[in-house]
Amino acid sequence: MQITHTFLKEHGLLPHKSAGQYLLTDGSVIDDIVHALDIRDGDCILEIGAGCGALTGSILDKIDPTAGTPASLTSVEIDDRYVDYLKSIFKDKSNFKVIKQNILSLEIKDLFDGHVKVVGNIPYYISGPILRLLFDNHAKVTDIVIMLQKEVGMRVVSGPSEEYFGLLSIMRLLHYDAAVVRQVSRNLFMPVPKVDSVVIKMHVHPPFMSQEDEHALLGILKHAFATRRKMIKNTLKPLGSTSEILAWCKTAGIDVSDRAENIDLDRWLRFLNAYKRPEPQVQI
Repeated sequence: MQITHTFLKEHGLLPHKSAGQYLLTDGSVIDDIVHALDIRDGDCILEIGAGCGALTGSILDKIDPTAGTPASLTSVEIDDRYVDYLKSIFKDKSNFKVIKQNILSLEIKDLFDGHVKVVGNIPYYISGPILRLLFDNHAKVTDIVIMLQKEVGMRVVSGPSEEYFGLLSIMRLLHYDAAVVRQVSRNLFMPVPKVDSVVIKMHVHPPFMSQEDEHALLGILKHAFATRRKMIKNTLKPLGSTSEILAWCKTAGIDVSDRAENIDLDRWLRFLNAYKRPEPQVQI
């Protein structure tokens, strides 16, 4: 499918910048996304924000409908124009359905029986909530290949002491391995956004902590990353007294004059264990 201004205008599909709609016009990027998705027979694929179906069509072309258990594609789109268009051009695809819904209200665990691969060009203005939705569904979502605003994507894949490392990086580290697939110039979109993008791929790994501990850790990290470039001994003040913070950090091997963005996940896990350890009771 060739995405041009004339084509979109003729079909009443011109994107609305005010709604955060930026349509990818470069076929090579779409090819790279589909390749990274590594479609196999039996896969359940969830596409976020299908738009006018350029990526949708390429995914469907890779699905073998004659397979014993063919892959299936479910696309979620909120714009009525795109929903109607997708239904019309892919009406003969038995392994495809489109749902008109806000992705943030989608119950992924109820929609699919088995594991899910997620793909899509993520709207810039709700990328954070969408990532949290996917991370919260790590038990279902095994693979994620998405395009994000470059800064957000780099925050997702970054490690400690790297420029973009932050809370979002650790949220990803808890459940997924990640890598950059490719950079994408802003000039490959219609309309042209103000920033470049990046395609990233994530693959789930087994959880290494309980849901309760994860909730507690994220509570700690929200304080730690609340003010970038600020020393840990100051950002963690809401958690306890100065002496307690010093003791917890010492146990975890954390320098209290360091910044949160320089501390790896292992040390944060040691900090959590020290933080939740009950104080010894004094015998009288």
